Order: sequence, then C-alpha cells, then structure tokens
Amino acid sequence: MGISYKKLREIQNRQMTELSQMTPDNVKLFNQISSIARNTTADERTQEEWILSAGKEIVQAQKDGRSAHELYGSDLEAAVHTGLGLDEEEDSAASAQPKSLEMNSTEPQQQKQPRTPKWYAMIAWASVSFILLIQGGAGLIIGWTDGDIEPFSHISLFSIIVAAVGGIALVEMLRRLAERPDDQGADRNAVPKVNLRGIVIYLAVVVLVLFVGYPLRDSLPVFNLAPWVSLVIGIIGLALLRPLFGQKKA
Repeated sequence: MGISYKKLREIQNRQMTELSQMTPDNVKLFNQISSIARNTTADERTQEEWILSAGKEIVQAQKDGRSAHELYGSDLEAAVHTGLGLDEEEDSAASAQPKSLEMNSTEPQQQKQPRTPKWYAMIAWASVSFILLIQGGAGLIIGWTDGDIEPFSHISLFSIIVAAVGGIALVEMLRRLAERPDDQGADRNAVPKVNLRGIVIYLAVVVLVLFVGYPLRDSLPVFNLAPWVSLVIGIIGLALLRPLFGQKKA
C-alpha cells in the first residue's frame, strides 16, 4: 500500500510531536526502533503508522513512570518485526535481494533529463507560437465585433524576444518549484528544497532583457501581420513542435 508525499509528511510531523515529549533516553530508543522499522519489507505507510503508534506508547509509558525499554525488551529487532506482523528471519532474507534489484530498476528514473539547447529552443518556439496564436485569435474576435484591430496587426522583434526568454524563464521556474525528492526516486524522508538561486537567475534574465531591450523597442523591426496570418503562423508553429523537437525513435 503506497503513501502520498502529503500523507507521509503528515504522519512524520505527528511523530515529531511525540518525539518532542520524550526524554533523551527515550528519544534514542525511538530513533533505534524507527530505523529498524524503515529497513523492513513492510510497506512505507505501515512502517510510518507503526512508528507513530510506537511513539505514542513510549510517551504514555513515560507519563506513567514506566521505562519505555520494558515495552520492547532487549531484542529491539524482534519486537519491531512482531509489531509490524513480520517474521524476522523471512523479512531479513526477503529485504536483501529485492532492494538491489529495485535500485537497478529505478536507476534510470533518477537521472534528470538534460537541459540541452534544443530544449530551450523548443520552449522559445512554443512561447512565440502561442503569443502569435493569442494575438491572431484576439484580433479576429475584435474584428468580428467591428473593433480596432490595429494593435493586433503587428508584432515587434522586442515582443518576440521577451516572449521567448520569458517562456524559458517561466518553464524553468515551474520545473524547479515542482522538483520533489519522491518525484525523482530519492529519499521521501528528505525535506523538499526549492532552488531559489536558480529561480532568481532566470527571473533576472527576463528583467535584464526588458531593461536592455525596452529602450531599443522603437529601433527594433516591427512585423506587420494581419490577425489571420498571426493565427495561422501560431497554429503551424505549435503543430511543428513534435516533428521539429520530438525525440526520434531508434
């Protein structure tokens, strides 16, 4: 039975609440049984929920003036396996073999897709195509309502550059925000880290383009395009994404 990242963090936060109420000796005991439980073949949800219940029992024993060590005896591994409903010998034999196989099978999934120039070119192409699609569609709608389509009949090189760079920055920022340890096959117990440095760099690039390019906007070329032309170019651009940038089958 699997467990979502949100549920896992919820259970572990409750474990920390119990841990904060323990004496140093009981903290040491709790950490020992937690480590043993997480190295068994029980599914992760069962492990974490049992660790939480064990923490509550230790805190209760502490309040009752009893030694928490009495709950588990001298053989902690046997006590943990019993608590999880596992046979110690069978679990030890079963946990050794599958883990190496599992590591080999998941190794390719842990490798991040490289960000190549082709990747950035694809984002820039898609961003500009989408902008043209929106501009053309909006211009046609305004024209059908007898509105002024002049603002939708041209696009400057400055706008194209901002669309391309801004699209790359937005996609990279969202990718970095979405990166979580469990999504990459890493340790689910690790706290998700947001690469703020990377996000700031991408945003700084966008700001730099705006500040450098904005004074030059009037001197940069302006392309006159009827709304329907912009719409067609946008549709063709998006349609060509897969043929131009898709991975070719071996």
